[in-house]
Amino acid sequence: MKTFQARNTCHVSSRVQRLDRRQESRCSLALIMLMGLATLSVMATTQTLSAQDTKTIHVYSPR
Repeated sequence: MKTFQARNTCHVSSRVQRLDRRQESRCSLALIMLMGLATLSVMATTQTLSAQDTKTIHVYSPR
């Protein structure tokens, strides 16, 4: 008695809907815009945190 099945018996035909070129380009553009927005958000947060970091006390050694 076999305990495994052949590969072709496990195959399930998928009904994945393929995007046409126009929908694919729209999705790509939306993804690029979201990535740009995330980049700008990270840059703004970094700039805000670095501006707050300048308020720390600096100790200068006498010359």
